[in-house]
Amino acid sequence: MNNQDTNNTYSFDLEAFKNASIEDIYNEALYLNQSSKLSNLELNKIEAAIAQISTVLNKSNPEHFLVRQARLSDIDSLESMVAYWAKQGENLPRKRADLIRNILSFAVCVKDNVVCGCACLYVYDSGLAEIRSLGVSPQIQRQGQGRAIVEFLLKRARKMDIKKVFVLTRNPQFFSKVGFSKTVITALPEKILKDCENCPKKDKCDEVAYEINFVKEV
Repeated sequence: MNNQDTNNTYSFDLEAFKNASIEDIYNEALYLNQSSKLSNLELNKIEAAIAQISTVLNKSNPEHFLVRQARLSDIDSLESMVAYWAKQGENLPRKRADLIRNILSFAVCVKDNVVCGCACLYVYDSGLAEIRSLGVSPQIQRQGQGRAIVEFLLKRARKMDIKKVFVLTRNPQFFSKVGFSKTVITALPEKILKDCENCPKKDKCDEVAYEINFVKEV
């Protein structure tokens, strides 16, 4: 028995599962089973493994919330969340049609099958990206949902080979803790052209710009 067996560890090709969620893997297993390319016994093993993963993750996540890709079935909750924080002056308002068109850019935090947070990763033509419309349900704040959503979107940005992500915020301490550094809005001309020129607070902006670079400048 080698050390790998003794330590009860396994070696497999992570690259083969890159960008795939557990749901994607399970759906692929179901498809292969229905196509008679995967036996019922093998499918049962996969189901048991997923159940074990779920149990371990739930023990590590006592709040039992999950961050995932937004779906069209989330649109009512998304619209309500964005509208609430827009009224608080924290985010820009967005029309329902805009949310639907950009549903794939959104991530949501879900607890007990209820959306309790959201944000989107808006990608500009140059490849610069912005985290927008970040908001968490006022009933269940300060439980890590906001940080989990931001980290989910940063991971997505890395997979897309985006070099820089920025945010305009009134809560710089939060983004500093997640790894962002302070910058200046004038360094983000695309943002100024897109939103700032038409913003009612243009001449008295109370937001600060923060950014995170995935590639260190030489």
